[in-house]
Amino acid sequence: MTRMRAADARFLTSGAVFLAVAMGVGRFAYTPILPVMERDAGLSVSMAGALATANLFGYLIGASIAMHPITHGKRLTITRLSLAGVVITTALMAGASTLWLPLRFLTGICSGLILVFATSIVLERSAHARQPAWPPLFFSGVGLGIAFSGVAVPALVAHGGSNVAWVGIALASAIALAGVGAWFTDLAPPASTAEAGISAGLRRPNASFGWLLAIYTAEGFAYIIPATFLVAIIEKVPGLSAYAGLSWVVVGLAGAFAMFPWISAGALWGKGRCLAIALAIQALGVAAPAFSQSAAATVFSAIAFGGTFMAITLFAAGIARDMFPAQSNAAVSRLTVLYSIGQMCGPVLATQLELRFKSYDPALIAAAGVICVATAITMLVEFTPKAPARSAGVSSSTSV
Repeated sequence: MTRMRAADARFLTSGAVFLAVAMGVGRFAYTPILPVMERDAGLSVSMAGALATANLFGYLIGASIAMHPITHGKRLTITRLSLAGVVITTALMAGASTLWLPLRFLTGICSGLILVFATSIVLERSAHARQPAWPPLFFSGVGLGIAFSGVAVPALVAHGGSNVAWVGIALASAIALAGVGAWFTDLAPPASTAEAGISAGLRRPNASFGWLLAIYTAEGFAYIIPATFLVAIIEKVPGLSAYAGLSWVVVGLAGAFAMFPWISAGALWGKGRCLAIALAIQALGVAAPAFSQSAAATVFSAIAFGGTFMAITLFAAGIARDMFPAQSNAAVSRLTVLYSIGQMCGPVLATQLELRFKSYDPALIAAAGVICVATAITMLVEFTPKAPARSAGVSSSTSV
């Protein structure tokens, strides 16, 4: 392996920070802050689900806008403006509760724009440089951002509750972006496939792709339940509440460092088989807190969930690209849209079940059951292309 140039290292570092802010803060910082808002701001279970859904709906809108060809010429400018939007809307969450829904919606739009555009820039540059190891380094920013929120939120809450936490993580994000933002440049010419939007037709869509859409939609529905409520669930467990924030750190670190072994596994066993394995592991991790309130079950759940949700995205997007190599953006666009719709449904079901049973356990069991069905389908469907498999890297329209 050739040694990475300093300019490339700075580029990837800035890209990882962009994802840490867009996803780890803009998307997932809500998870460790949620139980604090329930305590000191009187946030109800139904409102908690509504805020999550608003953010996810915004993400769907942002990702859809980013896939339109007219936006690609300004993608770097839009990315930077969207990062500013994440910082501002996150800080404003410390304000009046009447603004929370529109703010979470706007944050979601910005996160979706950043994810699609920053990813496309990194993947095109890595392909141009023939550096397949760059995308995992870039995507580790999602896990590192989650880990940061898990560490920062409890420390900030101790100094003033959820309001201080929102402002504090926004300020930390602004400082990080100011330090590395200039390093992220758009040098590689956009790939021709990036011009294909959601409306682009797919040549000869087959049954396997239809099953992949169903599997990925199910994953979006199921994974978002622990992704939104895990910290709140653990905080209600006697003897473990003090470690609720730490569980989110474990999720983030597992997500950041699991990418590399998964890529090696994909090269060895194939994307379809690894997708099934990742789904099976995730199902066990999601169900664990519902069946055991032990520290071991909590740690296993955090590692199993954190170590698989990005891998599932990696393999699903890679399979879609292998099926439609000349129309990869159009294929993964469909995955993105249905995945986002699944995500919006997850918190709605979880909050309704919690209101009825006074526990998130039924929601976790339902999510694990959906993932088990998706696992079974994945094992039965033949995804392997006849042509040699391409890299397991994530497409420019990847969902998280």
